[in-house]
Amino acid sequence: MTAMRIVSFARATRHRAFTIVELLVAVSILTLIVVVLYGLFDQVQRALRSNVAQVDVHEGGRAGMELMLREMEQMQAGNAVTNVNLLTRFTALPSRQALLNAGEDRTNSLEEVYFLSLLNKHWIGTGYRVLALNANGIPVDFAKTGVGTLCRFSLSNHVANFRSPSLYSRVMNVAPTNFANYQRVIDGVVHFRTRAYDHNGFLITNNFDTNILSGVFVVTNAFNDNIEYAFTNKALPATLEIELGVLDPHILERFRSYPTNATATVVSSNYLARQAGAIHLFQQRVPIRMAK
Repeated sequence: MTAMRIVSFARATRHRAFTIVELLVAVSILTLIVVVLYGLFDQVQRALRSNVAQVDVHEGGRAGMELMLREMEQMQAGNAVTNVNLLTRFTALPSRQALLNAGEDRTNSLEEVYFLSLLNKHWIGTGYRVLALNANGIPVDFAKTGVGTLCRFSLSNHVANFRSPSLYSRVMNVAPTNFANYQRVIDGVVHFRTRAYDHNGFLITNNFDTNILSGVFVVTNAFNDNIEYAFTNKALPATLEIELGVLDPHILERFRSYPTNATATVVSSNYLARQAGAIHLFQQRVPIRMAK
């Protein structure tokens, strides 16, 4: 009787145990759930990092624009032919980025800007340039690959010494070996352009179709639809439009990972040309208070 009970118990135990197939199915289902959860977690992490990067870019772009706006609206004419009130000049050939629609693209331009302002009894010359940095983060040359860092440098002269030496020459006519004086403002800049408007709100495209007060200024058409300006004497524009394009940090990191040889430069340029959707654009018009 006891032996019969033992056999019956053993048979019942075998019926209640899991088979190898059942264990494999359970492990497979658990593995699938873990993979799905990991994928969701990874997507959430990527979205979070992307949002944080975009917030950083937007905050940096707005801070940089605010800095330039506050300084440029204080622009003032030096009332001398030999001194530059405002100058904009291209430092690299424009680059193009393909848009979604076939045959459409957008042109990125890199300029340098110099302007004059007066604070108490000191004239201040300020320059903004998009420069390339070395491994130590020091500006060494103009950004020639289409991406650089917006940098700022300024010097001041007492009103008694305004004309000698020229602030413009000391700020702008310096060799790249002296670019170390420029301070970083925004990284990953692919577009920096300014345009001048007269008192009627019209874009200044030559020396004659404007109502700006008499003064010597030069407007040069360059690179087709882009314009360079030089205002001297009493001349100042009524408003100045600033455009700034900043690249996403992860795209910038990928772009900088390419080597510097000629072949890699072509590859990196092609890569950058396809990243029009990864650029954050900022645009603002600055009213020049001292324009007459």
